[in-house]
Amino acid sequence: MEKLLSTYIQEALDFYSIGKWADFKGTLEKGIAKCTTPYSSYDNDLAKAYALLAAHHTNHAFKRIKCRTAYQAMAINNFDQLDSLGQREDPHLQVTKGYLWMLSSSRAQDADDMFIRVLRKQRRNILALIGRACLAYNRQDYIGALGYFKSVLMIQPQGPVDVRVGIGHCFRMMGELEKARMSFQMALEYNAQCQNAMLGLALIKLNQREEQTYQEGKLLLAAAFDLNKHNPDVLSILASLYYLDGNHKMVWCLAGNALRSTDSKQMESLNYFQIAKSYHATGQLESAKKYYVLSVKVAPEGYVLPYVGMAQMYLNEGELHRAKACLEAFLKYEPDEPVVMGLLAKIYLEERSPGQIEKAIEMLVKVVASYRRDFNSWLSLAFAYEQKRLWPQTVNAYQKAISIYSVQGHHIPIEWLNNLANSQLMAKMPAQALESLDDALSKCRTSNGDHKTTNLLTLHYNRGLVLEELHRFDLAEENYKGIIKGYPTYYDCYLRLGVMAMQKNELAHAIEYFKDVLNEDNFSLTARTYMGDCFNRLSLDKYATFNYNVILASQSKFKDTYVTMAMGNFCLKKLQTWMAGGNFRAARKQQEKALHFFGTVLDCNPRNLWAANGIGAVLSSCKNLSAGAAIFMQIIESGNKCLPAILNSAHIALERGQYRLAIQTYERCLKDFLPKNCVDVMHYLAKALYDEGSTRQAKMWLLKVRHLVPQDPFVIFNLALTIKKEADQALALPRPQLDELKSIAEELKVAYNYFYHLNLNHPKISVHASAKCANECQKLMTDLVVKQDQVRESLASSEDRIRLQNQRYQAHLELLRQQARQREEEDRVLRENQNAQRMEVLERARKIFSAPLLSEVPKKSTGNGRGRKNQQNEGQEANKASKDGTAKKKSCKRAAAKEQELDTLKKPKSREFIDTDDDSSDDSCIERRLKNIVKNHNSA
Repeated sequence: MEKLLSTYIQEALDFYSIGKWADFKGTLEKGIAKCTTPYSSYDNDLAKAYALLAAHHTNHAFKRIKCRTAYQAMAINNFDQLDSLGQREDPHLQVTKGYLWMLSSSRAQDADDMFIRVLRKQRRNILALIGRACLAYNRQDYIGALGYFKSVLMIQPQGPVDVRVGIGHCFRMMGELEKARMSFQMALEYNAQCQNAMLGLALIKLNQREEQTYQEGKLLLAAAFDLNKHNPDVLSILASLYYLDGNHKMVWCLAGNALRSTDSKQMESLNYFQIAKSYHATGQLESAKKYYVLSVKVAPEGYVLPYVGMAQMYLNEGELHRAKACLEAFLKYEPDEPVVMGLLAKIYLEERSPGQIEKAIEMLVKVVASYRRDFNSWLSLAFAYEQKRLWPQTVNAYQKAISIYSVQGHHIPIEWLNNLANSQLMAKMPAQALESLDDALSKCRTSNGDHKTTNLLTLHYNRGLVLEELHRFDLAEENYKGIIKGYPTYYDCYLRLGVMAMQKNELAHAIEYFKDVLNEDNFSLTARTYMGDCFNRLSLDKYATFNYNVILASQSKFKDTYVTMAMGNFCLKKLQTWMAGGNFRAARKQQEKALHFFGTVLDCNPRNLWAANGIGAVLSSCKNLSAGAAIFMQIIESGNKCLPAILNSAHIALERGQYRLAIQTYERCLKDFLPKNCVDVMHYLAKALYDEGSTRQAKMWLLKVRHLVPQDPFVIFNLALTIKKEADQALALPRPQLDELKSIAEELKVAYNYFYHLNLNHPKISVHASAKCANECQKLMTDLVVKQDQVRESLASSEDRIRLQNQRYQAHLELLRQQARQREEEDRVLRENQNAQRMEVLERARKIFSAPLLSEVPKKSTGNGRGRKNQQNEGQEANKASKDGTAKKKSCKRAAAKEQELDTLKKPKSREFIDTDDDSSDDSCIERRLKNIVKNHNSA
């Protein structure tokens, strides 16, 4: 009877339970091949068999790295069979397929989508959550991975121990090492044989860099190695530890085994790199280069450690270009790595290509900012600053390197102190340079090095250069002569003595020193050059030309640009002499020669600014001022490095009448480029001010120049000429000050004495010019006397006029004051009269108010008889009627007067008393009312 497929499945599971993987796989494949007859559960059994095979192949694809591709292909074939059986939506199969796709970086997103599809159906699917956590970890989303791992533990607290290992690795990558350590320890508590937990805990202990934890980490790695001797991570870490211990044979063995146990490109590159480092450390450079090449070849994008080793190999072979390419590739991904930046900066300094030195300085500044105690980086930075001639920064870098080196307990090399002194000298710090050289000399005398004599000689010579810069020519001369006494053939000292003699204008002595050099070395081009310069300054054109021609004849194609420049300058001087003398034909020849020599220098070096300046000077001397000015402007725009070009541009501005521009240029040169006591430029500045009309400022500058060169006849003449012009300007003023005229008169006397002295004692100054100026000074002094008298008369008349004006003004003020007093008096009298009138009215009113009212007494009638009595009675009756009418009228008038009086007395009730001094408008009303009361009273 034929066995059913379910029977084969059960047999395969039995083999799986006892670890017989080959029998497990063979049994399933045999059952699938033989059991082709359908039965009721055949389709389900067939799907189960394919599912078991797919899971088996996926598991082996994870474990057996070298055969991973084959197992992946078989697993994919199994999943295709399952898809044809309609098992596409099975969650378990989807999880397995997701893990299979995880093995290919290109299918990582498909794997994530598969796990998401499973979790939508089964939110508590642990394998899908673990799969998503691993994918998140691989794309460096450690927070997301940590969340998925924690979700697994929330669903199943006693879940797989590898989940806690994953949590530990997430914490480790996030920098929370204590939480990572606790996670690894908890994993080991659940499973003491968990190799991944041992590896994670070992990494944490090794990175603590303490002796005890380092040894504990090594023991954990050894235990992990005992559990699985083919784990590439453990093998690689052990190889790096043995490299640090210097056991290179174990490095080769462990890294080689790791290579056989992994198919990860990064792991392969890392192990090739470790083997190469080990060969490099043992001096086997050929083998080291071979493995560096292999490491670079298989390195994935972003893994750049092998590039540093390759760069070191190329540097050892002198291939700077390839080494630079490797280091630049490294910095593309690790831009702030100081060691690599230091190496690349040194390559840039070696190449000296345009723009490379700036890059080197930028990198070295970052390096010393990261490693402030690295004296080598400071020395490299000092060398870079030297290339750019940034002397203050060079001095600072050397001082830093020396300070760090001395703090570390080392003896400072003599060469460093000598370089520091040279940098200080170039940085215009001669006093500090002298201190550095004295320190170096004291240390060199007590040392016993192989180069003690050479160092002493160099230091003494450099000390002489510093003394020259300090203008201690006596000490410098003594220093050079001391060197010559001990080393008579040290010709550089003769040259320096000759140069100092030239600076002191002792040209005869200078020529003797240069001859001493030429007696020993007739081909000394430097001595001949200086000698030619001396003869040139002595106007011995024949000898100067001879020396220059000897130098040029010994040089092929005019390679000595200094001598060629000297010849050009010589021809330029001759050109200017012939132009001043009016010999234009000879000047034309010298012009051609000068242009030839300066052009030759430019052919050798197109960036030679001094040669270009020479061409501009030649054109300007031939009255071609526009072309010369254009050349000088181009030189200045290229950088303020050629001072003669700046001065020549000022000379042309002065010649063309652009006095303000010339003055500004001369002042800038004196302020920024030249010593403060540069006589020639100060003289030119005074001339520009004189031509502009600023004679007072020109006089001040000429006084400074005369203080520096008191015997120079040209300075004396120009100073007297400036004083004369200032006197002319003062006389031309409409209203000069008397004190100023007196001062100018005194100065004019001095100017006259200057002209008189020059006329008698200095033939270099034109006798006619000095005599003419002296006569003009006499005339000006006469005019000044007249002008002073006029100013005095004007001042006297002005004083009289001012005095008269003051008197009139004071009289007018007095008149105004009298008028004011008169008005005040009139106002006072008026007020007094008004007050008196008010008092009178008030007094009269007071009397009226205080007088008693008169009562009416009727008169008695008398009769002479009865007859008359009747008549009288009749008459009395008539009279009575008329009297009654009259009495009634009088009583009505009294009543009206009393009523008016009472109304008047009632109105000012709001004011109890009327002040006599009150000037308000109510006073007149009160007075009128009082008058009415009095009038009515009288009428009554």
